[in-house]
Amino acid sequence: MDLTNMSDEDLDDLRRGVLDEQERRAKLSQLPDQLAAMTRDAVAAGCDPESIRERVADALTPEQVAALDA
Repeated sequence: MDLTNMSDEDLDDLRRGVLDEQERRAKLSQLPDQLAAMTRDAVAAGCDPESIRERVADALTPEQVAALDA
């Protein structure tokens, strides 16, 4: 990719795209651990684990839930 021939607007669009992708990758890496920590905290505070599972299932499509149960 030859950046020298790109307009300032195109370079800025590319920069934003790179930042968006880096943020997506960071979330992909961090969110499972954050969800696990939140679940442990919720159970320790007295939340019913089955209620937590139901809430997670409600956030997923039926296909995603089926994949978890497979």
